[in-house]
Amino acid sequence: MLKLLKYAPGLTVVLMVGPLLAGLLGTVLPAFGYLPALGGGHASLAAWRELFAQPGLLISVRLSATTGLLATAISFGVVMLFCAAWQGTRAFDLMQRVLAPILSVPHAAAAFGIAFLIAPSGWIVRVFAALGGWDRPPDIVTVQDGWGLALVAGLVAKEVPFLFLMTLGALPQADGERTRHVALTLGYGRVAGWFKTVLPRIYPQIKLPVFAVLAYSASVVDVAMILAPTTPAPLAVRILHWLSDPDLSMRFMASAAALVQLGVVVGLIALWWGFEKLVARFGRGWAEAGGGIVAKEVCARLARWPP
Repeated sequence: MLKLLKYAPGLTVVLMVGPLLAGLLGTVLPAFGYLPALGGGHASLAAWRELFAQPGLLISVRLSATTGLLATAISFGVVMLFCAAWQGTRAFDLMQRVLAPILSVPHAAAAFGIAFLIAPSGWIVRVFAALGGWDRPPDIVTVQDGWGLALVAGLVAKEVPFLFLMTLGALPQADGERTRHVALTLGYGRVAGWFKTVLPRIYPQIKLPVFAVLAYSASVVDVAMILAPTTPAPLAVRILHWLSDPDLSMRFMASAAALVQLGVVVGLIALWWGFEKLVARFGRGWAEAGGGIVAKEVCARLARWPP
């Protein structure tokens, strides 16, 4: 029995990675024309030629990339700024208590809620319509807009609670509360001190969740079907339509598009990783400099004297 246990880690890796590799192989082969069940018995680039001939393909790729990157950046920024400004306060403790109900809301339900809120005839407009005497909704596009801003809003509404939960798990491991107090006693402001001392210690703990948010946001389907534009739709939505087409020969082109989607996600992660290294390189000097924080705090207190 003990001899078998030493193979447990390798077996676990095989059980986790094996289905992933099988699924990847089942996508790569049809993308290059090999799927005997549908008559594809030899390698071919016909699926790629058909894919690149699809109208609006580049717009779909741009939508997936820009909305995914923007939603991740906004979600990460909101969580970090909230933690920096409110850690150790009653509001911070309250957010921890209400986090579970927010996380339990499905992504599609949150997307429908945002659509009802920001639509031209939605709840926000209805409030102003009652005050201004409007009899018809304004002629503006707020849901399924061409830039995908409604999609970004829907993703941010769900990814902020997730990243906040991941950050809460990382703070005790980085001794975030005591680190924050040390920064305050050295004269740093609440937000600047947190970014200089706490963020560099917790970011390695939440890096993988951030990558998960980035990958999900760039390839989401259900939220995109509700809030994203439809002519053309983001790439993930179009892949789903091609896979669901009654014409089974579309599976070849859908497989090629799935590889493009994989490339978009990998490219975004690489872009985030490169920007992360750039920030770390220049941010270290900013964190070590201390840049007159003490003097700024003293001047601010003198400006408020007498209380």
